[in-house]
Amino acid sequence: MHYLRIFTQIFVAATVIGSAINTQGMQLLDRTVAVVGDEVILSSELEDRLTHLSSKQPNIAVSDESRRKVLDQLIIERLQLRIARRANIKIPDADIINRINGVKARAQAEGISFDEYLARQNLTEKKLRDSITESLVLERVQKGNVNSRIRVTDREVNEYLSSSAGQDWLKVRFRLSHILLPFEGNDDSASIKKAQEIIDLVKERKESFASLAAKYSKGPNASKGGDLDWRAKEQLPTMFVEQINNLKPNQLTKPFRSNAGIHILQLRQRSGAEPVMVKRFKTRHILIKTSVLFTDKEAKAKADKIYQELIDGADFIELARKHSEDISNKQVGGDLDWSHPGQFVPAFEKTMQSTPIGEISKPFRSQFGWHILKVDDSRVEDMFDVVKRNQVVDILRQRRSQDELRLWIEELRENAYIEVLI
Repeated sequence: MHYLRIFTQIFVAATVIGSAINTQGMQLLDRTVAVVGDEVILSSELEDRLTHLSSKQPNIAVSDESRRKVLDQLIIERLQLRIARRANIKIPDADIINRINGVKARAQAEGISFDEYLARQNLTEKKLRDSITESLVLERVQKGNVNSRIRVTDREVNEYLSSSAGQDWLKVRFRLSHILLPFEGNDDSASIKKAQEIIDLVKERKESFASLAAKYSKGPNASKGGDLDWRAKEQLPTMFVEQINNLKPNQLTKPFRSNAGIHILQLRQRSGAEPVMVKRFKTRHILIKTSVLFTDKEAKAKADKIYQELIDGADFIELARKHSEDISNKQVGGDLDWSHPGQFVPAFEKTMQSTPIGEISKPFRSQFGWHILKVDDSRVEDMFDVVKRNQVVDILRQRRSQDELRLWIEELRENAYIEVLI
């Protein structure tokens, strides 16, 4: 520890000196406020975070206590980001873009432009993207480490499902947004035309449903963007249930008529004990992996050769046992048993869904290597029990996650070298 402290002091000194140059000579521009392992947190990072928080709460003055809390949060984040780097966690661009689109939707719902939103939050678009990326990394680190500490047993799931809270959770509920357009005179054609224009604007993502509801709806929740919140199936008009029953989340109904006028509904979420019908596939595959010594081109050539043998009548099971490099199913002829949606990577799922029963796919690539896939059978099943039990596991984990997160962070701090310099 003595040597570590000496090293840290030298490192901190070098950091301070390196950041203190301007055109008039040496001048202190930044300083270290904390040391976390072999890294430092600079005062500029602390001030940036404080400035950002102040933009959200302009009436709250920055105190020594708030400064210490923000610095402590930066230290905790730095500890978690070190774990992320060691695990080489990468965030797909699609996930980052989805979050940015969510920010844009919130800005639109508030009736301001994206640029205005950024200005209010004291952010640039690059800073927003960096912040979202870091937030997603932290979420993955926390989820991975905290979930591994929480064990939910079948008994706990059964107890929850039989409890009054579990029975209430199983009730079918819908979260809806609603727009009501009253009739103009005795003719409803103008209202229907306006309703279709609104639907087109939402589908083309030119305006959000919430902003259009606030602008045009005469329904009781128009000022809330048409949000009807969660309603049990029994609490909704029968015609509403009929219109939304076959919708997926975020889909809109067609315009429909009641005595009050023309309605549009957006199904935002649904929950409860509804059938969960999914198509499952029984498949087997042959996997040829790439490596430093076996290039992608060579792997594809081998997969093409095996595929030709299969087309010429060779037995899939025997070739899988001979050539497949998926050791988890190699000895059973590449048998993957019955799968459920989302079990495999996208490239595999896409090929599986497009390959006719009894047929063999052409070689295709995923991040694992080159695959040849055979679909033995498919069927549609009600996966309600499996899906709902998994959701209960998530609920019970969530209840315990904050306590486990706190304990995990305490352990991180205890096992790290941290020195606060303010």
